Amino acid sequence: MQIRHMTATFGKLSRSQLELQPGLNLIYAPNESGKSTWCHFLRTMLYGFPQRERGPMADKNRFAPWDGTPMSGTMDVVHHGQHYTISRTTERPSAPMGAFSCTYTGTGTAVPGIDSQNAGEALLGAERSVFSRSAFIGQSGLTLDQDAALERRLASLITTGEEDVSFSETQERLKKQRNRRRHNKTGLLPALEQEIAQLEELLGQHDALTAQLQDAQTQLEQTRSQMQDLQRAQGQWQEIQKQEALRHALKMQAQADAAHDLVLHLEAQEPNLPSESQLAQLQGMADALHRNLADSEIADEEAARAQANATAAQIPWQQHPLYPADEAELTARAQEIQPKKKSFSVLMVLLSLVLGGGTGAALWTFLSQPMAAAAAGAAVCAAALLLYYMVYRAKSSHADSAAQAQQEAFRAEADAYLQLRRKALTDAQEAERSAAAAHGLQQSCRESLLLLLSRVQPFAPRAMSLTTVNTALRDALLRRRHLEDLRQQAEKADFQAQLLHAQLPPPPLPAQDAVLPRPIITAAQVEHALPLTLARQQAAQSRVDALTGQLHALGARQPLEQQLQEKEAEYQRLQGEYEAIALAMTSLETANLTLQNRFSPALGQRAAEIFSALTGGRYEKVVMDRSLALSAQTKDDPLFRSIQLLSQGTADQLYLAVRLAVCDMVLSGGDPAPLILDDALANFDDERMAAALDYLASEAQHRQILLFTCQKRESEYLAQRPGVAHLTL
Repeated sequence: MQIRHMTATFGKLSRSQLELQPGLNLIYAPNESGKSTWCHFLRTMLYGFPQRERGPMADKNRFAPWDGTPMSGTMDVVHHGQHYTISRTTERPSAPMGAFSCTYTGTGTAVPGIDSQNAGEALLGAERSVFSRSAFIGQSGLTLDQDAALERRLASLITTGEEDVSFSETQERLKKQRNRRRHNKTGLLPALEQEIAQLEELLGQHDALTAQLQDAQTQLEQTRSQMQDLQRAQGQWQEIQKQEALRHALKMQAQADAAHDLVLHLEAQEPNLPSESQLAQLQGMADALHRNLADSEIADEEAARAQANATAAQIPWQQHPLYPADEAELTARAQEIQPKKKSFSVLMVLLSLVLGGGTGAALWTFLSQPMAAAAAGAAVCAAALLLYYMVYRAKSSHADSAAQAQQEAFRAEADAYLQLRRKALTDAQEAERSAAAAHGLQQSCRESLLLLLSRVQPFAPRAMSLTTVNTALRDALLRRRHLEDLRQQAEKADFQAQLLHAQLPPPPLPAQDAVLPRPIITAAQVEHALPLTLARQQAAQSRVDALTGQLHALGARQPLEQQLQEKEAEYQRLQGEYEAIALAMTSLETANLTLQNRFSPALGQRAAEIFSALTGGRYEKVVMDRSLALSAQTKDDPLFRSIQLLSQGTADQLYLAVRLAVCDMVLSGGDPAPLILDDALANFDDERMAAALDYLASEAQHRQILLFTCQKRESEYLAQRPGVAHLTL
């Protein structure tokens, strides 16, 4: 089979592609570039994930895509000239790569006979364990361990060709069968030995238990007889107690009926007696009326005081000289008080002129000088006029001052009058308001009293005033509470009677006047003796049950004897099988040595040829036992050296040689499986690396080889080699 193309979403690979060629494919990539991931992807595409792998290191968890996308991949292969496309996708997160298909490339036609379980075996001709131990050489995985499938394949090549026989599997099955019969102190035979000893011991215990059981049964019968006598006395006392309980219940019922009758009688005598809540409401109304009457008296006193104040305020107001003037009238009268204006008198002016003229005429006559006489007359006139004006001004100023003083005196008197008037009016209004409030309270008290009397008189006809109403309410409350107490007592007696009837034992009950027999011992003695006797009976019963259970556990003597005989016969049979299996294992070991002598040389010879080529002829021989433990011999050393004594590089070369030899033997044929190597030459020196590459190049002529490496020396060595495909990730 050849792989042509792969597309992977697997681990760090995200839709990554790898194109391969027939022959040797040298794939270079530095560390952590995905080389090992591609190898595991290739094996997973062929074989799927191991179903038994669990935990974080399982391949399905280790190689979960880093980008979080579902795991998937495709692989185009050529098998016997046919082109197939293998596809695995993830439909459910719990089953990565669980959806499988294998179709003819370029079509949707499924290849018959190939499914997700057998794809690798159908295409490579080997199951997973054989492929992983031969052609799949993973990183740090050159060592070859023992595997039953690989052993069957190798054995088939040198025997009959059948692959259903494995020495290790057969030996393991025989070993399990032998250990099942005897393994140190475990197995069927030691178990039978213990069972036989136990059966013999049980037979010895059977007789002792039988004698103890007979004694325990005698004690049990005695305690049962005592219990019957005590239970009979207890039943008689219980009948007496039932009769007393019945009498007490009937007596209590009679008391309850008498109490109910008394309540009905009292209620009939006072049908209009209110309930306690109604009486409380009426008492509240009476208390409110009492408070309102007190408020009414206070209101009357306040109204009388207000009226007296109003009357007292009226007297000074009415006695005032300005009464009954109002504020507007007084304002008008104040404005009427003005000073009297004196006019400039024409008569006085004429008089001044005459005086002046006469004076001038007299002077003219006396002086006989007209001009001087005229001037003197004019001066006299001016002086007269000036004197008159000055007198006029003095009188006018005095009149203004007198008028202003009169006006201020009037205003003061008016202000005093207005204060008396306002106080009189305010007190009169307050007197009217107080009188109205007092009248309203009186009216409300009369209405409340009438309403209260209308509700109280039906059960207290003599209540005519608030005082008698309070007395009637107190008496009614006492009667109501007395009636309620009697009703509660009746209900309590009725409840107790019902409770006593409910607690009565189930019928039939003895008649209350029947004469019942009385036991000899008292009820207290019965109650004291019953638990003690019951405890002895239970102890005796427990002893009988325990002994009976032990006897049942032991079984009857005859079955025990029969079991002992059967166990002894089984022991003889198993002992014979154990000896036969031991003989078979000895024979198988002999046959295995014979087969190993035929198996090891064939594989060792082919491995020696390859190992010699890888080491430049230094090592000539390779031997291995059936467990694949390896040893090698050089030309100059007569002894075989175990692989554990070789250097790491030489050991890796020996492991590689054996794996390549296994591939030649189990994975050859017309269409050999490809060889996968992941950094398999990392520990090789340059010289042996070149030898290994030469061998792989020759092997690639008839088998596809995928060599993943993190070093460039392989590419440099094969740079000019034809038929080698160089790839870089």
